[in-house]
Amino acid sequence: MCGSHRPAAAARSEPLDPPVLAARLGVSERTVRRDLELLTHGGLPVRARKGRGYVLPEPPGPAPLSEVESLMGPVRETLAEAVRPRRVVRLAYTDQAGARSFRDVEAHGLVIAPYGEYLVGWCRMRDGPRMFRLDRIGAAFLAGRSGQVRDLDELLAVLRVPVPRPRAGAGAGPRGPAGAARARAWTLDRLEFVRSRLREATAEARGGGAGAAALRGVLGHLAEWTRWQAAAIRAAATGEEPVLAGRRPLFPPVFDRELAYDARERMIQDAMALRSLGELARDLEEVLRAVAHWAADCDDGLWEGELPDPRPYGPPGPPRPLADLLAGRRGPLAHIEWHLDRLADEPPLPLGDEDEDVWIVDRCPLQA
Repeated sequence: MCGSHRPAAAARSEPLDPPVLAARLGVSERTVRRDLELLTHGGLPVRARKGRGYVLPEPPGPAPLSEVESLMGPVRETLAEAVRPRRVVRLAYTDQAGARSFRDVEAHGLVIAPYGEYLVGWCRMRDGPRMFRLDRIGAAFLAGRSGQVRDLDELLAVLRVPVPRPRAGAGAGPRGPAGAARARAWTLDRLEFVRSRLREATAEARGGGAGAAALRGVLGHLAEWTRWQAAAIRAAATGEEPVLAGRRPLFPPVFDRELAYDARERMIQDAMALRSLGELARDLEEVLRAVAHWAADCDDGLWEGELPDPRPYGPPGPPRPLADLLAGRRGPLAHIEWHLDRLADEPPLPLGDEDEDVWIVDRCPLQA
């Protein structure tokens, strides 16, 4: 059949006529008509629209939850139903101080964090983005209204809060497999989100988008510093020698000695300048993939305690949970997102003969 060795087509609501399908698949129009007839007889719901072409309807989704059913079912099931079409859900919520309130929330997503699961949405009572812990939601039901399209940056900002700390007197971190599983899942989710942002930024630059020169400098910087941060955290967790992942370039011997930030960064940029944008992106991707594999397979006990915070300069910082070290503030993922966020900003005017494309690296938070 004409599509047997080609990527499958997705369902779409707009019809395609046989000549368009034939051109897209690289076969004759006669072959397209024959295969469509065979697919139809085989049970695939291909529909012919007279004079317009063929269409593959989207499969019907699950029946929506009614307002009455939402009152009777589990809270999480109601929230999941609200998130799918971005509906308004009314919550009976008890905050950390014990105050109980009823509020309408435009449901935008459910996320797993190290110490619980959260609903992310737009709180109409506070007129802003908020996170609500599921175990503090006493009741939830669908309010019968649809939410608005909100600013994605404001909602993402809610997800970038520091990793929540355990309650006072609860020990260094969550105990038992459930706590370790939540911390691991949250970290892996953050890793995949950052990797997707890097892929999108690289694809846009390689497709002729603006800022390719700035992205090259940033990717070289991120590949080497993320390599170091990930290796230092893993060494702190295991007590073993640091393992530098990815495709590290050849640096001068002095690179591994004590150096000022500016001198080390110049060496990084000089070494990375020989690489293409694609090579830099693959290096950083390999580093993050190695972090994801290690995080997925390491012992549960590493997620339950606290570890020294390795710093580029000076002694280690105060101990923090592994999830915080990898995916919280000052960690390698936050470092990557900081630079990606700055790439989207307007750069300041260059000073003198400075290269305007290096301003993002020059203001890196690792210098602090």
